[in-house]
Amino acid sequence: MITIMSFHKQYNDNTKTPRYLAATISSVIALTLSTIALTLSTPLQATEDELFFEMPVVLSASRLEQPVSEAPIAVTSIDRQIIEASGARTIPEVLRLVPGIVVGNSNNEWGEEYKLVVAYHGHTNQYSKQMQVLIDGRSIYEPLLGGVNWNMIPINIEDIERIEVSRGPNASTYGSNSFLAVINIITRHASEDPGHYAKLRAGNHDIADLTYRYGGSSDDLDYRVTMTSQNDNGLDARKNISTYDVDDNVLAYQYSYYETADNHDDTNTGAIDYRVDYQVNNDSHLTYQGGYGKTTMDINENFSIGGIRPVRDSDTTNAHQFLKLENTIDSKNSFIVQYYYNRQDKVDQSISKIVQVGGGIDDFTLDLDFGLKSERHNLEFTHYNQTTDNLRLIWGISAQQDIAKSAFFLTDQGTIRRETYRLFANAEWQINQKNLLNFGTLIEDNKTLDTEVSPRLALIHKFNDKHSVRVGISQAIRSPFISEEFGNTVFSHDLTSGGTPIGFTLVEQQIIPNDKLEHETIISREIGYFGQFINDKLFFNVRLFHDRLDDLIQTETVPVASDSFDGEAGIHKNVDSTDVTGVEIEFDFRPDASFRFFGNVSFLGIKSNDNPRDLLSEEFENSAPKRTASFLAIKQFNELYSGSLGFYYADEMLWLDVPNRQPSSYTAMDIRISRSIRQSNSTSKLSLILKNLLDEYNDYHQLPNRGPLAENNLTGFIEYSISFQ
Repeated sequence: MITIMSFHKQYNDNTKTPRYLAATISSVIALTLSTIALTLSTPLQATEDELFFEMPVVLSASRLEQPVSEAPIAVTSIDRQIIEASGARTIPEVLRLVPGIVVGNSNNEWGEEYKLVVAYHGHTNQYSKQMQVLIDGRSIYEPLLGGVNWNMIPINIEDIERIEVSRGPNASTYGSNSFLAVINIITRHASEDPGHYAKLRAGNHDIADLTYRYGGSSDDLDYRVTMTSQNDNGLDARKNISTYDVDDNVLAYQYSYYETADNHDDTNTGAIDYRVDYQVNNDSHLTYQGGYGKTTMDINENFSIGGIRPVRDSDTTNAHQFLKLENTIDSKNSFIVQYYYNRQDKVDQSISKIVQVGGGIDDFTLDLDFGLKSERHNLEFTHYNQTTDNLRLIWGISAQQDIAKSAFFLTDQGTIRRETYRLFANAEWQINQKNLLNFGTLIEDNKTLDTEVSPRLALIHKFNDKHSVRVGISQAIRSPFISEEFGNTVFSHDLTSGGTPIGFTLVEQQIIPNDKLEHETIISREIGYFGQFINDKLFFNVRLFHDRLDDLIQTETVPVASDSFDGEAGIHKNVDSTDVTGVEIEFDFRPDASFRFFGNVSFLGIKSNDNPRDLLSEEFENSAPKRTASFLAIKQFNELYSGSLGFYYADEMLWLDVPNRQPSSYTAMDIRISRSIRQSNSTSKLSLILKNLLDEYNDYHQLPNRGPLAENNLTGFIEYSISFQ
């Protein structure tokens, strides 16, 4: 019988903190303090208006426009200046600046293509299913497998105005899967980018990126079209030499630090996205967005199941359409009607290596099809009402249909369709000058699961205009994704002997469906503080929290017996609960118009409530770093030169799909130096970006079972941009 399984070997944890860590932190602190001192002593000339920094205003917490100090949940706002100064090629790189968020490159040995993974507070694998991700309010989660494939989003980072991250459950606003956090990517209005814009990047790792954008207008119509090509050869890999016993148990690991192994993770993406903003009349505004992208990716051989999945390429296309009508009825009433459509089509077909059975049965190969198709239709109506001078209310209804099909993940299941209906409301009540109450709830009906209610209540007390405290409690759910609820994965082959069929089909079942799966649930309690110091030049945002997660979905192995198969298979079950406690501190310091210091630190602990404790308990408890920190210093030296320095640290952690391995931690530093070039009819900028200036590190797993060890190392590229009318 074919053996298809993952190897999870025990190891002796001899992890140690990198020797350079203390010296690195000291160097970064010294460099930062020196920069601050230089800034304060020789500031760039600025007007009084430039020296006044307003408190960030956010939209994502409750769909009501609110100062971040009055939001019912902790919100991090990453604005355009931070995005550009970070030197990021991808959105996940920017998200490293959010407290509690870690980013990994899941280049692995399971025969899957490598993914950029974004996680908040652990409990996750490479699909990161417990965070909602939106673009202008449009969910981009893939309904079959969950998560977001960040390599394949047909949107250009140049078109992003800001990124708002709600740190904590927000199902009362956005529904299920707004579980641990919500990331809302907000793009720029079409009128903000007139004329031509082009950007070119070139560097090591075969980095070759090109962006071209054109924006124009005609009377009440503004439009923008952006075309992008992004290419690189992925991560480097070092060869690991392993010794095995007769049962394939690992006896020893040895690394040759001067040898490299092929790492099949080249990525080539081409995309076009467009936006049209039309002012219909004084009361109505129409927005239309769309995009199409195609990504070709190399995929490593699957090392952990005997090499049955070979090295190959996959092609994935993503497309979306988004239409939104905003209408103002009067000064106290308005409504929004929006519809969006997402589609993903992945082609990933190959032929397995020769499978040997023996006993006179012919060797054979398997036709493998790991492709998938998924779609999402969503229609939503939202109404805003200023009920009284002290009470604002927003409510709405939505209907959503998810469609998925996959020969591998849904073997013999055909096309799965699932409908979800939501009714939601959020209100803000100004009790008096010092106290503000936010309350909201969302009712969600999924035709295959029970109807759920997700409430939230938050009280904000303002000591004065500069300092406030928030006390809140909320509840949220995560609905199982289609692959978790309906997943059915089977390998089968009609056996022959001497080329003659013998009337026997060999079957290997990997995943069986579970029609009794329930929602994951979370109850979150938090205390928040927001403060302004030094004449509003220093903002502090602190969050203390305790989350209780129940009915967590994981894969268990169960015996399976049928006419065609007798053995073991995986099944998704609600198996565990955890408590997560911690504190997150975020700050934004702008002493003058020429300098900004933005950063955060977080401390986190996860405790499993499983009794008796088992291996899964330890996996949950180690699935998030206990400490993280990130800092970005931005300096405008004069009218021509600017620079930025980024520092990122994440303590040891284990992703749930690489258990029983050596935990990984990382310390990274990036630098960006830019020179602006201004001419009569154009503005251009030339930048040098260097990433991972410290030692090499592995942010997903440090000790692979069989495959090559993928690592983040020095990445450097030159970036040139030009804009003109």
